[in-house]
Amino acid sequence: MQDEQIVFGGEKKLRAAIEEAYELFHPKAIAIFSTCPVGLIGDDVHAVARDMKEKLGINVFGFSCEGYKGVSQSAGHHIANNQLFKHVIGTNDTPRPEKFKINILGEYNIGGDAFVIEDLLERCGITLVSTFSGNSTYDGFANSHMADLNAVMCHRSINYVAEMMEKKFGIPWIKVNFVGAEGTAKSLRHIAQYFNDAELTDRVEKVISDEMTEVLKTQFAVRARCEGKTAMLFVGGSRAHHYQTLFSEMGMKTVAAGYEFAHRDDYEGRRVLPTIKVDADSRNIEQLEVVPDEARFMPRRGPGDLVQLETAGLDVAGYQGMMPEMEEGALVIDDIYHFETERLLEIYKPDIFCAGVKEKYAVQKAGIPCKQLHSYDYGGPYAGFRGAINFYNEIDRMVNTKIWQYVQAPWETEAVGELEELAS
Repeated sequence: MQDEQIVFGGEKKLRAAIEEAYELFHPKAIAIFSTCPVGLIGDDVHAVARDMKEKLGINVFGFSCEGYKGVSQSAGHHIANNQLFKHVIGTNDTPRPEKFKINILGEYNIGGDAFVIEDLLERCGITLVSTFSGNSTYDGFANSHMADLNAVMCHRSINYVAEMMEKKFGIPWIKVNFVGAEGTAKSLRHIAQYFNDAELTDRVEKVISDEMTEVLKTQFAVRARCEGKTAMLFVGGSRAHHYQTLFSEMGMKTVAAGYEFAHRDDYEGRRVLPTIKVDADSRNIEQLEVVPDEARFMPRRGPGDLVQLETAGLDVAGYQGMMPEMEEGALVIDDIYHFETERLLEIYKPDIFCAGVKEKYAVQKAGIPCKQLHSYDYGGPYAGFRGAINFYNEIDRMVNTKIWQYVQAPWETEAVGELEELAS
């Protein structure tokens, strides 16, 4: 978008860009994402998408996801969920003959996490139809309604798709956590419990048993050095919740945690949803009316089956939130800002701080190691059993190195120099 398009509109240039992309890559679909200027000048990207879809013969669709539409990226997640559901999910009805078919929702393959999870599921005999959206394909999205269970990793970013697929196609969903050995084992067992198959259960237990030997060995080694150390986690999605499990496995304590774009149900659990009023931010987002598909709605489990699963301890379509699993007295802060971060570091003096790149260097200047959990700082994977071992070893090195005690912030060095100059 140049000055000319801002003044006179950019739809003509958008059409040319779509045609060029098609000629270069011949994709099965093209998605158009609207940024703030597009929304402000009023370009109709959806009309362009419809025209180009007819002209090119592929799926072309748009997202009205201008940044000003929400107070955080959570609004963008909701918009993306809606458009995928409207334009992609359910467009490929090719039957799936496999016995145990699932989708993983809210796993983004950071640091190769998705590869680890895929390997675990394959060894257990579970077919992964699609992952939303790490290491995925358009065909996987289009065919995802043929799965029999949705396993939700990041509750905030994609619970909308899980709910809509249940209403339209009859696919139940459960909350899972493949971060940490304990969370991974629990999630695999819950998936096996849902399918209620003895052979699958045996395979799952065999995989867990094979993996846990090395996990426990590493846990024992690092626990001797990390027991009692403290951590703080302020990251997006469900990571501030999931990674507390890994720290507890090392004997470390989470003293404070929070999200960057959470809703109340991420903290308190879905039980609070009936009490939440629709705010102005939510009214910026299209609310889809989803009804059972007349031809394709097929409940994978009857009401009696779901009651039995719930009675047996499997929380179907539920999430308890982060707070119930935190220790009494732990601090919870939503959308922390820089001044609050500095004060927390001064008061709590944690042994490690987990956040993103914008906090990383300020934290490290305070002499505290900062572990990025948005991009992993070239580390990872941290999912699954192998990922847990990677994480144990990396955190062990970070919290036990002596280098941090020698760190002085630039302003501290300058202050020392000024004092020496005055003294002389």
